[in-house]
This record gives sequence, C-alpha cells and structure tokens, in this order.
Amino acid sequence: MDIVSWTFSRMREAREEPVYIDANDTKRSLSVNDVRTLVRQLAAGLSHYGLVKGDTVCTVSFNDINYTAIYLGIIGAGGCFTGTNPGYTARELIHQVKITGAKFFLTELKTLEISIAAAKECGIPDSNIFVLNFRGEDVPALYRSWNALLEHGEQDWVEVDDPATPAAYISTSGTTGLTKAAIIPHSYLISQGAIIEKVLHSKEKVSYLVAIPPFHAFTIPVQHALPLRNNISVYTLPRFEETSSLYALETFKIARTIAVPPILLALSKHSAARLESLRQICVGGSPLPLRVQAELYAKLSPAARITQVYGMTEVGWATHWKKKKRDTTGSIGQALPGFKIRVVDREGKVLLKQEAIGEIQIYNPNSMKGYLGNIPATGEAFTPDHWVRTGDIGYVKDKNWYVVDRAKDLIKVRGWQVSPAEIESALLEHPDIRDAGVIGIPAQDGCGESPMAFIVVKEGSSLDESQVKLFLATRLARYKNVEEVNFIDRVPRNPIGKILRRVLRDMQGTRHPNPDQAAAKEYAIALKKISVYERLKVAGSESEKTPSSPSLEAGESKPVGLEQEMSPNDTGGKKRKLCPTSHFWQWRKRRILTRSQKIQGSLTRVDGREEL
Repeated sequence: MDIVSWTFSRMREAREEPVYIDANDTKRSLSVNDVRTLVRQLAAGLSHYGLVKGDTVCTVSFNDINYTAIYLGIIGAGGCFTGTNPGYTARELIHQVKITGAKFFLTELKTLEISIAAAKECGIPDSNIFVLNFRGEDVPALYRSWNALLEHGEQDWVEVDDPATPAAYISTSGTTGLTKAAIIPHSYLISQGAIIEKVLHSKEKVSYLVAIPPFHAFTIPVQHALPLRNNISVYTLPRFEETSSLYALETFKIARTIAVPPILLALSKHSAARLESLRQICVGGSPLPLRVQAELYAKLSPAARITQVYGMTEVGWATHWKKKKRDTTGSIGQALPGFKIRVVDREGKVLLKQEAIGEIQIYNPNSMKGYLGNIPATGEAFTPDHWVRTGDIGYVKDKNWYVVDRAKDLIKVRGWQVSPAEIESALLEHPDIRDAGVIGIPAQDGCGESPMAFIVVKEGSSLDESQVKLFLATRLARYKNVEEVNFIDRVPRNPIGKILRRVLRDMQGTRHPNPDQAAAKEYAIALKKISVYERLKVAGSESEKTPSSPSLEAGESKPVGLEQEMSPNDTGGKKRKLCPTSHFWQWRKRRILTRSQKIQGSLTRVDGREEL
C-alpha cells in the first residue's frame, strides 16, 4: 500500500469538520474532504505540467493548513516530495535541489527570489516554478500561482504496489559536510504513522498546536497522518512565536503539542493559567534540560505529561516515554513497537549488561533506504547487519533509555542539526581565512548548543568577529551562524588531518590543560619521537662500535643505544650494559607506539570515525 491510500483509508464518509485550522486566522480551515479534493487536484495539475513518476518536487514554505495537501499531492502524482527550510540561503537551497534532482518548485513569495536563483543554477525552467500565494497575494509576471495546478480537474492518486518505492527525500545533516537526502520509502511513512497513531491514541477528540517545520521527520506523522485518519484538529502556525502560540493555547484550549526544547523554555516563563489546557507535550530534536522540564511541570496541570521522543531522520521516532507517571530522570523512554535498540562498544561488540555505556544503534525494517546518490555515506550509516548507527552515546536501565553524550559532531541548535563541517566549508570560502574549526558550545538559554568558530587568518588580515558573522550570513541559514569567534594560530589536527574537536573544546573551556589536552600533546610528542628514532636508526646501527651523537632539536630525547656512564648511586660505578642498537630500535618503537595508541584509544570516538 502507498502512504496516500493508507492515509485516506479510514474515510467512510465525507468529513466536513475542520481538521487543519490557521491559528492566526480561523476563517482559514480545511476538512478531511477538502484535503482529499486538493490532493486529487494537485495530482492532476502536476501531471498536466509534465511531472512523471519519480520526479522530485521541492517545496519551500513555512507551515500552513495547505502543507499536508501539497505533501500528499506530490506523492499522489507519482512524484517524490522534498521540503526545505525557508530560512535557507540560495547556496544551501541549490545544494538540496542538486542532491535530490528536483524538477519543480513550490515556493512562497518570501522565498521566491532564492528559489529562482536555485532553479536557474540547476536548470529548472521558470514554467516549473509555482508560487504558494495562500492568501491571494499578487504573483510576479512570468510565474504561476499554485492555483494553476488546481484548474485541471481531479485524478486518482498513483497507487504503489511496492512499499519500498521512494516517497520523499528528507534532508538530514551529516558530520562530513553539507546535508544529505535520506530516501524515505512508503513503508517508512506508513509504519511511522501507524506506530504514532497507536502511541498517541485518545478516546476523546483532542486538538494539537503545530508550530514547527512540517517537512521534519519529527513532525510528519503527527501533522500529515493523524488528523486525516482520526479527525483530529491541528492548529498551525507558520513558525513558533511566543505571542501567537500562547494566544492559540489559551483561546483554542489546545490539549497537545509537539515542540523542541527552546519552545518549551519560552513557555516555561509564562504563568500556569496560560498553559492550563495542555495535557501532553512531545518534545524532540535535542534533549530537554531537566531544569526546564521541572519549571514546566510546576505550571502544568497535574494530569499533563512531557514526553521525550528520540529518533533520527534515518529511522523516524524510535523511543517514547510510555509510562503514565512523570519521568524526572531525563529518560528518552522505551523502544517503540517494531524497533530494536542496542549498545555497542568501539569495536562493535554488543554490550548486554544493564547500564553499559556505548554507541546506540537502532534496527527497524522500515528505515530509510540510504542516502540518495551517496553510497559511501550510506555504507557508514548502516552496520553490516543493517542496524543504523546513531552516533549517540547512551545506556539502558530497566528498559528505559538514556542518552549521555554524542559521538558524532552534529551541533543541536534550537532543534536543528548543524554540521560543523558545513560551517567550516563556508568559512574557508573567505579569502582571509586560512583554516577553521567549529564546535558546539552550550547555548546561552541553556537549551541545546550554539556554533563557535576557531579561525586562523592569513598574515596581515584585519578580519574581526563581526565581519566573520556577516560573511556567514550570506552563505548559511541564520541558525547556522556562529555565536562566537576565536582567532588562533593553528587548528589542532591529528596525524591524518582530522580536526581535534575535543582539543578545541578544551581551548574554549579553560586556559589550563586538562587531561585530554595533556594526552593529546603527549600523543603528538610520541609520534614526533618515532620519526626521530626512525631517522637515527640507520645512523645508530652503522655506528654501533664507535657511536656518535646526531644533532637533535631542542626538547627532543638524546639518541639511545649508546654506552653511558651511570652514577655510583645507580649501579655502583659500573657501566650500564646496553643491548645492540639493532634490537633496541624495535623495542623502543614498540614501546612508543603502545603508549601513543593507549593515549589515542582513550580519545578515539566511539564509532571509530574520528580521532581525539
């Protein structure tokens, strides 16, 4: 079965009650029947304008009551949906269009300019750009309103027999640069919808407030499946804004919402009266600080629950807090039906002991099919037995899962995943920047992180922090810009050139070396010594009978394998008996390597993909 057929499979009669309502203007609403009609019209319209099976349609829009119809209409026409962040720059949008091979654009007026630029760069004609003027705004000449897609009657959506057929390409961040496109099959969307429908089932009619991006894997099952199958009311806002969100909660007596930690931080600062109607908050994107959770619980109804959700684009929702009692430990919950979760050590060995800490890996038969056009990244994402590597460090206790750290480098900014490598790549486009490294630092509000850059400028440059931020603002979305800039002489890297981010974190956190810094320094010295001994080996072997002392750099060890006088206190005045240099060199090198590998091993990331 396909996702469109599954979504509408419960329609036994025309439903005219509003299910999608504009929280800013309640005169704008759509019923289940309205959405079904729009999906059929969009399928006909897209086909009329040349969409063929497998074509990708890129949607650049904030949340709206029409978003679900557009999402299902694209898939129903036989195409693949890809949604992008409206805050993207043209540079970022071009990248997503290229990796997904998009042939059409559906874009708001606010994002028309960057959409035109991306379309031109990627060879998409103006005739394939449709403007989402939801409120009847004037559309510039040469471009069509999306209403043009609704003027060609209706047609049945394309039914898919193979559930492994791609339905969407969802953008996901990686640790190696720009975003990748996760191939999301129909089976993934149906499975997620069915699981979340069961988990969030309510015997009573409930209302949701959705003010987060509708193209995110966290949002899709709640916004695009539950309302149409269960006649649930969803109040939409283009984006989260405190005043309008609080107004909606109070006015419409909203019972449930899905959110990211910064939203809950904002809500926690308001009176209990304004949050009185809330009974369930599903929070994902990044861990919710216990302090914020406690502040919210102090103001919410005793019947309310804050539910931590854990997952990733590659697998969808994977865990959920199931128990009726409130969690006060920071748990991400238990595995959802159909999911298996395990912990492995850095060698990939499964850890069966309770509370054993290692990398979390997830298995679900309906996970993504891979990254579009990126075989190497797909290979890194899956283990040989097809478990997904999360890159998160955690453990399980009494069936409850906990995340304690992150092995991968992603920075969680207000619920968004930001790749340090992407920021570094943008920084290196500046003519005055010679090298750069980026890490995440705690956000000022205590929720999530903010990017911090360490920059090496070219000699004679007068580049300052404000100029760096202005430069990044032209290349990256606002949430990817750096919070702080630190100018340094050299970006620390390991012997194969990878940035040592833990050293950068130490440099940011304290002026005094901590054990990790000391170990990193000792490791570097050990490698240097090996190089020195390799150079001396030949000289030492040749001069075994009449040794000479090669010149050494300041601070390096004296050559070994030579006869030396020992003090009387050490050996009673006797000479030390030394082994031949031909034997000594092998022993010494092994000792240095063993020591340095121990140091390196203590600093190696759990997934083995990055050192320090």
